[in-house]
Parts: sequence; structure tokens; C-alpha cells
Amino acid sequence: MVYIKAFLVCLLSFPFLFNVPVAQAAPPENELNQYLASIGWTKQDLMDYLDYYEIPLDDYSTVDELKEVLGTPINSKNLQELLTKYGLTDKEFNDLMDHFGDSLNDYKFIEDLDASLEYYVNYDEYMAETENALSEFGITEEEAERFFNYLSEVEEKNKDQLDQIATNDTLWEKFLNIEDPSQLSDQELNKMVQILEDTIALYEVKVNLKADGKAITLKDLLKMSEPPGNLSASVYSNSGDLLIDFNIPKSYFDSLEGLMNGEDMLHLGEISDDYVDHMHEEKYDQGRNGLK
Repeated sequence: MVYIKAFLVCLLSFPFLFNVPVAQAAPPENELNQYLASIGWTKQDLMDYLDYYEIPLDDYSTVDELKEVLGTPINSKNLQELLTKYGLTDKEFNDLMDHFGDSLNDYKFIEDLDASLEYYVNYDEYMAETENALSEFGITEEEAERFFNYLSEVEEKNKDQLDQIATNDTLWEKFLNIEDPSQLSDQELNKMVQILEDTIALYEVKVNLKADGKAITLKDLLKMSEPPGNLSASVYSNSGDLLIDFNIPKSYFDSLEGLMNGEDMLHLGEISDDYVDHMHEEKYDQGRNGLK
């Protein structure tokens, strides 16, 4: 069924483990506190940062070793050098950061900002195309950015997410050529629904569906032999915050052209996964180079 495929395209769009030689102990507490004070950080700020990159503090016996992986604090000089590197004016830099829901205030070290800018510059057009495609369904740029940031956080917390999604993709392959799920046996349909629900759960979201204004389950939606006049979905975080909501009118399913446009969408989930992996890989390389 074409409309089901299009809906799933809209809905479902190994991080690098930080691996360095093991040291004997964490840096001396007094030296560490002096360093943190010099960059305006608390011990909790440091631990949050290290947790994000999966870096054990105990792997470093001195502050100098730790500094190698943390990087160089941002200042006006190296910030301007970085903007020059990417050919960005201050306004272009701020616009680019805003496009991904990011801010200079979220960064302490120039190397991390460099890694983000490298990704954003390469994916800016990619993100714009995604947002443009999503806007056809009533998803605003603000919603797209909020969803992107939420999925990035989810991917970071769940280290096995990409492996689990890959497993589900393999299971899903047997259903790729199914045009009309309503013709499946009840057992096959249950299997399809289970795979989809498991995949949705990996993104730590909850999806409420409505067909022609009435709540409907995913299974009942798949059982429909004809598309509803209007299909809508609201996507919430597990804590209940609304992330995005969108509508797919019946006219969208009237031709395969609409499906092809949908299949060209770049999924925010995939972009957020790539971003988190990119940041971890850059930090891994930085730490490895620092220990040479």
C-alpha cells in the first residue's frame, strides 16, 4: 500500500568508543581543581563532558594528559581563525549554528566547535532539504531542530541503538516489497507491527496516530485497504513533550510521485546519529594524536 510506505518514510528515518591506554589513576585533585577554575568549569561540568564522550577520568594520571583530549579553550583569536578556516562571517556562523539548534555558548573547546562546524558545513544543505521536505507535512523548522537535538541525545544515551536499528532493518527486509499489508496473515501483520514498534521505541518516542480525526493503532492503520482521507501523527518524547506533529492528506497518496518525493527525504534520526558518531570520532582522533 503506497500510503503506508510513505508514512513510514516520514516516521522512521557503533558510536566510536573512546579507547586510550589505561593510566593508573585520575589527576591529583588539587591540580584538577586549579585547572577547572582556570576555564570556569565545575567538577560536574567536567564529568558531564567526559560522560558524553565516554572518557573515564581515571585513564589520565595528570592534568596535562587530560588537557590533550579536552582541547584548547575558546578565545576570540582562535574563534576568528576558525571562522576564517570555514569562510564564515559572524552572521553566517550564528545562522549555521542556529540551523542545527546549536549555540557557541554550548562549547568550551575550539576543537569541539571545529568538529561541529565541519559537520554542519557539510550537512547544511542536507538539513535544509530535510526541513523543506518535512514542511510539506506541516513540520516547522523549529520542530525539526528540536527533533534533531532530541534524537542526538537519545543516540548518545543508548550506545547500542545503531546496532539495534540495523538488526531491525534486517528483519524489515522481508516486508519491503509488501504493497498492501492488509493482505498479510494476522501472524505476519503482528510481526510487521512489532518491528515497527521496536524501531520507534529505540528513538525513545511515542507516536499517536489519527485517521480522519479518530485515534487509530498502528496495526489497524496497516490493516486498512484504502488510505484515510487524512492521516496525522503526533510524536512525543517518553517524558511526554511534543516533538513534532504532521498531517498526510489523501492527495499525497494518489500517485507514486508523492511516494518518490517521500523516499527522497533525509531522516533526522539518521542525521543525528551521524552527528554524534562524527563528534566521537573526532574526539577519538584528537585523544589518540595527543598521546603519540
